[in-house]
Amino acid sequence: MIKATSLRGVSVLTLVIMLSGCGIFWGDEAYFRNREGDYQKAEKTEPLKVPEGMKSDKLGERYPIPPITASEFDDIAHEGSSKVPRPQPLATNLMQENVKIQRLASERWILMNVSPGEVWPRVRAFMNDNNIDVANADIGRGLVDSHWLQFKSDLSTTDRYRVQIDQGVQPETSEIHVLHQSIDGNNTADAPAWPAASSSSEREAWMLDELAATLAQDETLGGTSLLAQAIGGDAKSALVVEQNEPVMKIRLSEARAKATLYHAMRQDGFSIYESQSEDGIYYLHYEPIEAEDEGWFSGWFSGDKNLVVKSPYSLAQLLTLVPKGDEFAVAPLSNRKAEPTLANAPGYLLFIQGEADNYTVRLRDPYGKRLDARTSRDLLTILRKNLI
Repeated sequence: MIKATSLRGVSVLTLVIMLSGCGIFWGDEAYFRNREGDYQKAEKTEPLKVPEGMKSDKLGERYPIPPITASEFDDIAHEGSSKVPRPQPLATNLMQENVKIQRLASERWILMNVSPGEVWPRVRAFMNDNNIDVANADIGRGLVDSHWLQFKSDLSTTDRYRVQIDQGVQPETSEIHVLHQSIDGNNTADAPAWPAASSSSEREAWMLDELAATLAQDETLGGTSLLAQAIGGDAKSALVVEQNEPVMKIRLSEARAKATLYHAMRQDGFSIYESQSEDGIYYLHYEPIEAEDEGWFSGWFSGDKNLVVKSPYSLAQLLTLVPKGDEFAVAPLSNRKAEPTLANAPGYLLFIQGEADNYTVRLRDPYGKRLDARTSRDLLTILRKNLI
């Protein structure tokens, strides 16, 4: 029989051997050492040179860095700034439901938080699953037209649908619009072209609701179409730089552009003093929202989050000081302390200029002077992420 003391001795010896063996595999000099900082020690080498007379077409960087072009970060190149801006935040609506029906007056559309390349095959799958024959599919324009069909509840008319897939207001979002056309009888040979508005808002709404419900049920249905990635071009809003000033571009109708901006101007610390919406001018107040205290006493006291703010000056008074004509675009930088008239005016002026599908949004100080690039970009970014 082996004594207990001998067993303990063997166990201790085995443990010592195991622990000493661990150093072979882990540690700074071991085989499985931590290599996460090795890239900092990498040395720059000369690129591979091809001898004269030989082609180098198929040689290139394995991980090429794309060239810097006009973008949302151009403002850091001006006024000697060396600060790199933070990445653009996700839109507020991107953090909400994936499929949502939006409404503006009589217009309705589906908003999805995925790219058109993912929406296209899912819409085609919806048509196939519901036995809706496709008469025409234009992937470049994002259009899917159905053949003529008849509702069992009403055989007196013949109907068809057009589904339009387009880029959303925010990056990596899509909009789906539905157009309905109805004719009396079934003589489709002499049918007129597609109307500007649906023949029946009820039947349009029915198709839109059915499509939205199907898209919301299975987010993985249909995969992704690489050919559909370019549908609608870029997002309908973008931050760019014009004449050294950050501005926001919006490609929407006048009614929708003003409606979505009005929504954004009441979110995340923004509120409206006064406006002349017919002229696209808004006098805004902005106060950063502080993170809520989650402490034990936070529920005992509550402030007024919808506090009504007032300015000592009216919008009409401030507009008398705003540069006019060509001077507006090249207005000098803001210096509120040096303003001799209507001194120390609070807030900002927002201007919407342009025409349908090509609006420019500028944020200025209350005298119409340009803000510094960093402030302008940061505030426009907040507005942009709340567009819907």
